[in-house]
Amino acid sequence: MKAIPLLFEQAVAQYGERPALLEPGADNRILTLTYQQMQKRVHSFAGYLQQQGVAKGERIMIWSASRADWLIAYTGSLLAGLVVVPLDVNTKEDFLKRIAEITEARFLIATRKQYENLQQPPCPLIDIDALPEGELRSDELPEIDENELAELVFTSGTTGQPKGVMLSHRNIVANAISAVEVVKISAADRALSILPLSHMFELTIEIALIYRGSSVVYARTLAPDTLLKLLSSQGVTCMVLVPQALQLFLNGIEREVRRQKREKQWEWLQRLAPRLPFGLRRYLFGAVHKRFGGRFRLFVSGGAYLPPVLGQRWENMGFRVLQGYGATECAPIVSVIPYDDKRPNLESVGKPLPGVQVRIAGDKEIEVNGPNVALGYWKDPDATAAVFKDGWYSTGDLGYLDEKHNLYIKGRKKNLIVLANGMNVYPEDVENMLNGHAAVKEAVVVGLAEERQGSQVHAILLMSDASKAREAIQQANKRLATHQQIRGFTVWPDEDFPRTHTLKVKRQDVLTRLAEVRGK
Repeated sequence: MKAIPLLFEQAVAQYGERPALLEPGADNRILTLTYQQMQKRVHSFAGYLQQQGVAKGERIMIWSASRADWLIAYTGSLLAGLVVVPLDVNTKEDFLKRIAEITEARFLIATRKQYENLQQPPCPLIDIDALPEGELRSDELPEIDENELAELVFTSGTTGQPKGVMLSHRNIVANAISAVEVVKISAADRALSILPLSHMFELTIEIALIYRGSSVVYARTLAPDTLLKLLSSQGVTCMVLVPQALQLFLNGIEREVRRQKREKQWEWLQRLAPRLPFGLRRYLFGAVHKRFGGRFRLFVSGGAYLPPVLGQRWENMGFRVLQGYGATECAPIVSVIPYDDKRPNLESVGKPLPGVQVRIAGDKEIEVNGPNVALGYWKDPDATAAVFKDGWYSTGDLGYLDEKHNLYIKGRKKNLIVLANGMNVYPEDVENMLNGHAAVKEAVVVGLAEERQGSQVHAILLMSDASKAREAIQQANKRLATHQQIRGFTVWPDEDFPRTHTLKVKRQDVLTRLAEVRGK
């Protein structure tokens, strides 16, 4: 296994003149960096860090939206021997200051505007809009062992003491190379980057793309029209996203179907497509493929549960949907549906990556072992000992493996609802039933303690039509087992649920707001 900078240098040697990073400039013209041009920028930034007298192992924070300069700053920092601490661009100042203190960060890479808005900057600025340059002294670069620390990843918004996941070069490189094998990324691929690089899912896949000589196109905005223009004009072939983004794309397509009054034809094609070989389906949905640029072939979906019906809609249209599962502590990919699966099981989150072992503990918790499993938590031996044991990481997720080694997720251990009679209810099972109703935009199911009755199953519904909430509950209850029955519900009063930067629902924030609503 290699350290990340060496992996990058080998990609440059092999793919030097190929485009590596592309992004819209101020005038919307696409700026392109070849592998060799990217290398020059990386070396110049590492040279600047050398001039600042940085020492191997010191920490440097990146607090920025995803862009080409993010990856250049990241790679240059690693080349100079630093440990990168990525933070989501929406991270608040108090959290940023805590992380700077915990990690004793030497520099903060951000825009000057972000930095000047801080009341008390925690460390000196490096302006990402104008990355400084210096002459690289190659003979003075530190040797980096694969088992040394590459990143410290903290969860933004963590309550109490933040936990910093310690990821080594080996963790990240092993995960990237295994993902390439299963997802079948090649030099011909061009990916549209829409997730934050501060999230390991996006970063590891981009490292995999660079390893294979592919190109990455950055989107400066997530406006659907802009994304579709980039998909079309740049010949994009693949994208990493969360399920909600996949749903938003589908909503846009189906709005156009309704505008053209072609709903019956659309549903007929959706029923016909599964009977055809996968390669022929794109011809049934030629207009959709044209909208995506004509070369698009696959989505890699992760970060949250992908409803099988949503994945199947895209598969019907001739777009491969590879659902994955992971955790930051696993750098992050544990499993993914292989690209070569002729009949993908969209109920599962795929098979463990090559080299990754998965086992199910007695209480159904998923445990992971492999070269991708993190070194532990930064300066927190107690938290490390609680979930890292003999090389195995306890994920906190509940699930099972079938006879073909497909992995299935039942939900988070901490979200499990235990009824007064001892029966267990997995909220995700109930949510899936509710999400099938046309008027339910999304459902969150929790256990609410009722006086003398113990925990009861309670649904919180984000509705397009609030008058149909009771109907949705009744329909779901007809299909749920006795112990899963929904005993109460609340229509969510706001436009949307509170969400993380990867669009996951913040369940704790939902419970806090629910207490306010029920207290009125």
